[in-house]
Amino acid sequence: MRKALTAKLIEAFKPQAKRYEVHDLLCPGFSLRVYPTGKKVYNLKYRYGLKQRRLPLGVHPRVTLAHARDKALEGLRLVDEGIDPAARRRQLSMRVETICEDFIRQYAKPRNSSWRETERILQREFVAAHGQRDIREIRRCDILEMMDGAIERGATYQANRIHSNLRKLFNWCMERGIVDASPVAGIKAPTREQARDRVLDDDEIKAVIHAGGGDTYPYGPFVLMLIATAQRRGEVAQMRWSEIDFDQSIWVIPAERSKNGKPHVVPLSAYALRTLTNMPRHLDCDWVFTTTRRCPINSFSKATRRIHEASSTSDWRLHDLRRTAASGMARAGVAPHVVEKVLNHISGTISGVAAVYNRYGYDAEKRAALDAWGAFLDELGR
Repeated sequence: MRKALTAKLIEAFKPQAKRYEVHDLLCPGFSLRVYPTGKKVYNLKYRYGLKQRRLPLGVHPRVTLAHARDKALEGLRLVDEGIDPAARRRQLSMRVETICEDFIRQYAKPRNSSWRETERILQREFVAAHGQRDIREIRRCDILEMMDGAIERGATYQANRIHSNLRKLFNWCMERGIVDASPVAGIKAPTREQARDRVLDDDEIKAVIHAGGGDTYPYGPFVLMLIATAQRRGEVAQMRWSEIDFDQSIWVIPAERSKNGKPHVVPLSAYALRTLTNMPRHLDCDWVFTTTRRCPINSFSKATRRIHEASSTSDWRLHDLRRTAASGMARAGVAPHVVEKVLNHISGTISGVAAVYNRYGYDAEKRAALDAWGAFLDELGR
């Protein structure tokens, strides 16, 4: 579609099942692409030589319409002068926003299954504060200011994540010759973290099961599936119906979402299958847990607090449910290496040389372990 883009009109555009594009009547080649997730990206389409190309100009509202249109006009001017604006940007742009985008695309995304968390931290903490600055101008005081701000608002572990991700970013920039020295070098992590060992007792598990069963879809069933499968929060949140084989009673987590980069087969107990079959299933939607039908759930804090209140329990996080399930299976006599296979751990009892030569999947043992755990949850839930 074609419209004269205005800030008010852009705010009115709503996401649809498929992405769509609105072309600006005031600037040739300039458009706004709206994704099913609600993300809105300015683009410039232009022809350079025999090829038509697309140049991303920024994400709304971080980049204003006026600024994006100015960048589009500058891009068209470069084309008229025989210069490819995309190549020019790759060569000359040292803005923090552009470098962070390149870092995520070229380094974090191919190597880390949790790259979205890295992207979120960099966008919220670094790009929001310094996005238009030249990355070569970033100093040690800027890094410390971001970490100190997180500590002052009580997010001490977040301060550590800021430190870790910025250290990786600037080390990557040094390898690429973007910066000569890292402003993070010599800065220690601001907080010493202690590994959590919280495990819910049987009364707490029972209370959480009843609270989860009484909570509305999708977060109530989501909590029950976390307990029943002992898998990671992100893996369960992004579960798809197409990954579940009800005949074989298995759920296959694909390699691209598995932490160790390999497909992981999760046997589904009768308890887990009953939880799934009692859930609504949206037409033309593959997500098991969704509120929009366009993307999986990704906000957990309010739901966790609601379960805390309904179950009269406290001081536990969603990841503690995974530890609780592992401890429950161990208490039932499941061998440690089988528990590790259920959790899809890449280290532990079977690691090093043993992990190279031991390719047995322990599928039968995993099923027996999760069936026993599911029967225990059934008994507690009555």
